[in-house]
Amino acid sequence: MKGNAALFLVLSCLVLPGLAGVRAQQPGPLFFVQPAANVPMAASVEGDLLEFVDGSLLHGELKGMDPATGLHWENPSARNPIDFGPAHIDSIRFTHAAAVSLAPTAQLRFVNGDDLLGSVTSLDDDRLGFSTWFAPALTFPRASVQTITFLSSNYIVLYDGSGDARGWNIGNRNPESWSFHDGTFSSSSPGTLGREFKLSGSSTIEFDLGWNDSFQLLVSIYADMDHLDSGSSYILDFTPKEVNLRLVDPTRQTPPKNYGSAPLPNPAGKNKVHVTIQSNKAEGTVAVFVDNVLAKRWKDENGFTANGGGILFQQDWMTGATVQLSHIKVSQWQGRYEPETTFVATNVDVLRFINHDQAGGKIAAIKDGKLSLAMGETLLQIPLPRVTQINFAASPAPAPPRGPWEVRARFPGGGSLSFQLQKWSDKEVSGRSAIFGSLAFQPGQIRQLEFNLDHARIATPAVINREFEGLDE
Repeated sequence: MKGNAALFLVLSCLVLPGLAGVRAQQPGPLFFVQPAANVPMAASVEGDLLEFVDGSLLHGELKGMDPATGLHWENPSARNPIDFGPAHIDSIRFTHAAAVSLAPTAQLRFVNGDDLLGSVTSLDDDRLGFSTWFAPALTFPRASVQTITFLSSNYIVLYDGSGDARGWNIGNRNPESWSFHDGTFSSSSPGTLGREFKLSGSSTIEFDLGWNDSFQLLVSIYADMDHLDSGSSYILDFTPKEVNLRLVDPTRQTPPKNYGSAPLPNPAGKNKVHVTIQSNKAEGTVAVFVDNVLAKRWKDENGFTANGGGILFQQDWMTGATVQLSHIKVSQWQGRYEPETTFVATNVDVLRFINHDQAGGKIAAIKDGKLSLAMGETLLQIPLPRVTQINFAASPAPAPPRGPWEVRARFPGGGSLSFQLQKWSDKEVSGRSAIFGSLAFQPGQIRQLEFNLDHARIATPAVINREFEGLDE
């Protein structure tokens, strides 16, 4: 059984006969924008969200879960909790995830796609020591790590896509423009969406971008948010095929300065990507990455001149295309280098330095603030503050197959971890990781839980809310 037919059968067996089936509806906007230029956007209060692999949605609350009995989901319109197996589930998004206090100095990316924020405590030929918010003294196989990115000592997360729209504003009168639904901002006609972050240093801006037709999305960074316009800012112009950068400075009364365009590293037919924008104020550069692949790094030879503190998204074409923004994260840092996001598979360990140079060899250890790098017969001792990233030699071992109850938890503030789920109750989530062994979390520490990790995820057009309806009491 597949898709809606299977899900309808499950639902109809578990609720009263009044179940009317699955009906697609178009969600209305959260509000109609009045003539004022700056209108706060309302918060979403729809509860937790269960999404199926075919894009169907079901609001409610997770009541429990384990491999023996399945997932128990409570919907206000159903008499009893509804039971599901994992085969048709894409993810669960939790509305009320507790904030996590982070002061990370490094980010690990693992070969299985997980990532963690924390601090490296040790490294040798076989093991890596790491301290993070849920475990102060982790050790695990070095071969499980793909990259270590060292963050600036004053790195701070300003916004972590907390799942509601508070603090965001829209600046147009078109009710079909920006709205917020189920953790996603969406727009199907021209309009602006912005927020003041008081950006002062360098920054990293990340978001998932989805679309269902040709579009033009303008992203203004370091924008003047007093009147919800770009003001003096760098504007990135995204289309499905390319991105262009220009500088707008109304105070100089000159045409925008165009720095040129670059093709997006995005396979044909794909309609959802993860975008990272890195602005290095010390070096005067703006870089765009798509799914962790560098599209282009531009340099302003006059220095970084935009002086606003906000971010502005603008859907620019009247084409009927729907644009979606989700998992927005904004972080700020000082210094002369940005956190790297790219990875290139090599047969040696590769170091990247603060001056953008690289060196390859065999990393022997990290100890007492120094990194030991073997280059042939020479062993170099490199002060760790000079290193921005380590790319480890690619492991030849193939990834083991994932079981039906292997899930990936995504945490507030960033980071993700996959494990074999053992039990989910209202007090504890337990599981076992192939890398870390036994794990336990409180349910409120998880923002999103993903299933079927090898399933290709695509953007579901926000113009359609495929919610299950008619669950009669």
